[in-house]
Amino acid sequence: MESAVPIVAVLALIWALAELARIHARLAGTEVKLAILMNHLGVDREALLEPSEKVKTLARTPGATIEAIKAYREQTGLGLKEAKAVIDRLAG
Repeated sequence: MESAVPIVAVLALIWALAELARIHARLAGTEVKLAILMNHLGVDREALLEPSEKVKTLARTPGATIEAIKAYREQTGLGLKEAKAVIDRLAG
């Protein structure tokens, strides 16, 4: 019976990886559709990434770096690494 536990764990891992692949494919498809829709509406995606005045102020405030990163991520939906790079550039 001891060998059944690793087999179940491996099967669960395989199922989880397959599910992640399915979700990744759906997300990629959604991103393509969103890009098409934004282009159709004439939305400039780069303009959406411009930090708000609140974010700029937070970025220049000593000790508010984390708050600035959080605010910028909420504004843009960017990941942590990308948002931190922008905030570091603004603070610098």
